[in-house]
Amino acid sequence: MVNTVDPLMGFLGLLIMVMGIQLIRGKWLFLIAGYNTMPKEEKKRYNGPYLGKLVGSYLIFVSLVCLLHKILPANLLITLLILSSIIVVILGNTSKRTRS
Repeated sequence: MVNTVDPLMGFLGLLIMVMGIQLIRGKWLFLIAGYNTMPKEEKKRYNGPYLGKLVGSYLIFVSLVCLLHKILPANLLITLLILSSIIVVILGNTSKRTRS
């Protein structure tokens, strides 16, 4: 039986990494939920490049988890993803750098 999970996880890991790199560069900010639907006046109140770096860094971390899923135990991966998600949400909502 062919294991199709490994190539899929590799593809997803690389795709997520590309999205993270583009967000860190300040491109593709439309990928950030809520930011892409804001009116231009409200977008001026937020620091888009900082949000891009924050979300992009998180996506790079998630892509590494996808690529290392065979090496690390599943419990550790799930714990890392949950904790990192909580940290990103807290930083995105409370950091003074988020607002311009």
